[in-house]
Amino acid sequence: MQADLMNVETTAQAAQRPSRWAQYYALTKPRVVQLIVFCAFIGMVLAVPGVPSWHDWGQMLAACAGIWLVAAAAAAFNCLVERGIDARMKRTAWRPTARGELGHRQALVFSALLCAAGAAILLLAVNALTLWLTLATFIGYAVIYTLVLKPMTPQNIVIGGASGAMPPVLGWAAMTGQVGHEALLLFLIIFLWTPPHFWALALYRVEDYRRSGLPMLPVTHGNAFTRLQVFLYTVVLFAACL
Repeated sequence: MQADLMNVETTAQAAQRPSRWAQYYALTKPRVVQLIVFCAFIGMVLAVPGVPSWHDWGQMLAACAGIWLVAAAAAAFNCLVERGIDARMKRTAWRPTARGELGHRQALVFSALLCAAGAAILLLAVNALTLWLTLATFIGYAVIYTLVLKPMTPQNIVIGGASGAMPPVLGWAAMTGQVGHEALLLFLIIFLWTPPHFWALALYRVEDYRRSGLPMLPVTHGNAFTRLQVFLYTVVLFAACL
């Protein structure tokens, strides 16, 4: 009887568990990556004078696909590295790596395959500049931000925000083969937007971050100081948008 009950419980748990494909898809942080690709697409559209041609649309599609794959690879690598931290936070405890549903090797191979596929598309169908800028962004987020900055300094999101601000630059480079001053202005706007956005989230989830052990600004300097920084960055962001 007890064995039958255990079998029923195991079957119920298996039924509730997401499919393997859904678990891998969750590793890519779909909503975040969609925003990244959207910002890159805006850079592409603004880089093309007038109405885009059919060739331009094909170039945009290839660039979006390549950027999506590399960004998804960076997200998967981040989930792998932070699986212990994610398991301690309510906001991220559901991730497959945090729950132990996907192992270290599975996540690493998945990330590598996505990155390789995205890099191949960018090299063969877009241009070399976009490839190298996208790979630099991958390293900036997956390595410099995730492994070094995030666990070491409350300024992690300020410095690491450079990676998150790159998508319009990638989009611009994809269509023009260069980085124009307009693309750098878009970079600046997102770069200044990033800290107040994430600090507001950290204020809302301060206990989560306290449990995680990450030195987020509300944890290290308190809520009042963080709110002041959010206000100051918002003022500077407003000025940059004028």
